[in-house]
Amino acid sequence: MKKISVWYTLIFMFLLGFTSCELNEEFDGCPEIDITIENEPGSAVYRFAAQFDGLDDVRLTWTIDGEEIDTGNLDNLIDQILDYKFEPGKHTVCVKVADDSCPIEVCKEIEVERDANDPCPDLFFKARHHERRATYKFIADFEGIERVSYGWFINDRLVEDSAPDERNYLIWNFKEPGRYEVCIKTETPDCPEGTSYCKVIEIRESDLLCPEISFSKEIKPGTDGTYLFEANLKETDEVREILWYVNGEIVEFPNDQVDGNRILEYQFEPGIHEVCLKVITPNCPEGVRYCKEIRVGQCPDLFFEAERDGNNAAYYFYPRAFEGIDDVTLEWSVNGKHVGKSEDSPSNNPFYYQFDGAGKYEICLTIETPNCPNGITYCVVIEFD
Repeated sequence: MKKISVWYTLIFMFLLGFTSCELNEEFDGCPEIDITIENEPGSAVYRFAAQFDGLDDVRLTWTIDGEEIDTGNLDNLIDQILDYKFEPGKHTVCVKVADDSCPIEVCKEIEVERDANDPCPDLFFKARHHERRATYKFIADFEGIERVSYGWFINDRLVEDSAPDERNYLIWNFKEPGRYEVCIKTETPDCPEGTSYCKVIEIRESDLLCPEISFSKEIKPGTDGTYLFEANLKETDEVREILWYVNGEIVEFPNDQVDGNRILEYQFEPGIHEVCLKVITPNCPEGVRYCKEIRVGQCPDLFFEAERDGNNAAYYFYPRAFEGIDDVTLEWSVNGKHVGKSEDSPSNNPFYYQFDGAGKYEICLTIETPNCPNGITYCVVIEFD
């Protein structure tokens, strides 16, 4: 089975671009930095590994064509490696270390060519923390995903199948420290030998102690594009810092902020935006991150209220009305499986669902409209003891 290898040999080479070491004798003692590149010929998916000697616990930033992509700590394997799916053409990939005594930046040029004659899908998925640092959401993203069935594997064990009409992500809680190889694999009639794509996830003891976090959102009444976000923190006795990011940029709060940054008010321009919450605690010094995609000025702002049916493992779900709600189909899913559609006049008739019993369920509402052709989804988690 063709596979982008997770493990590779790092080859040291001379520094391609110090930001100031060559210009100032103060930085002559800076250690060398190297970026190694791994790519399957004909694939648009690349893996970059940053190797830094003599630097401990410093921040790094990856950029592609001048745009910031990912930032993290050097002592975390996932932050030392950047996986990216490119558009064809020439690109510049850089990694920069923000260190007061030795600021360093290294760049490499690549030219991406996708082999259009390769019958195998060019598999790829993204990885992000989900509610806990030891819990990840893996999101499959590759051309032809709507036509391909594939499996999710952890350390070569199949943990979930995915079909074209099912969810494109896997949420997995790692319960023990260690290094895990996460892969998606597929075989098709045109690709009978199969193909795969893998990442290595490193879980440390401290990751298991990170709190579960999330945030709620709502439009500020009487505004257009202004949202209020409130951090939801569970099992958290002490919080050192709460940080908010919009499209990768940290949001600065006024000095007189008194609520510990638990509430964010933000005015968005029309478009698609990513909002992230990061929480740092004494037991989780690297922090845990939770993100959501916000669509402004294109798709209706979805929301529904959940009301339990007495002591039954069942709920009524009441969609919040929006313009044109009675002219579109409201699709409902539980844990990624389609479970039904709302009846006529969904703004007045709740959707009722009977769950299987004890457990944790993610129920989602999805719609598509002429102004929102790619659809929008709103989800909540229901848990029964």
